[in-house]
Amino acid sequence: MENKILDKILTNSKKDKSIISARQYGDSNNQFVGYILDFNDKLFIMQQVSTNGFEDGILIEEFDNIETFEVGDYESAYQFLFENSHKASKQTVKNIDLPNSENWKYDMLEKMFSLGEVITIQLNSDDNIVTGYIISFNKSHLEFNPLSNIGEDDGIVLYKIEDIKTFTINEISSRRINLFKNWRDKKA
Repeated sequence: MENKILDKILTNSKKDKSIISARQYGDSNNQFVGYILDFNDKLFIMQQVSTNGFEDGILIEEFDNIETFEVGDYESAYQFLFENSHKASKQTVKNIDLPNSENWKYDMLEKMFSLGEVITIQLNSDDNIVTGYIISFNKSHLEFNPLSNIGEDDGIVLYKIEDIKTFTINEISSRRINLFKNWRDKKA
């Protein structure tokens, strides 16, 4: 391979199973994430890693179709997830009692707050889906700490409880985000 920098990145990924990402030309939304299994001057083979940290198929691609190879914080987060996916794979909350009051959203917030789990809420108005931690709440408002898909703190948001449409607790994407959050907290 003529490109020594790329050769070094690919060789390291192959040797250490270190996660890299690759973007195709003209497709900024499509990013292949994984580690290199093999490569030559024309092609590379990548073991793809899913957003939940599991091996997810093998990609065979030509270098001529790739605009960038990337190694950074995003790939480091995937590396951590790949090495620790077992920690997010098991659902820990198995059942929640059905609320019987008219103020069921408040009752659910109370139950979820006591569990201390990352939750996902969906809002009525725009189908906005947000994952994070309950900070506090009262009969009319929820103070919420949203997290990005890789566990970054996105500040504090105040929602009207009446604007919340759906609650989800302990789904795999939430457990993954929580795993990232804990990893980031330890790095800080």
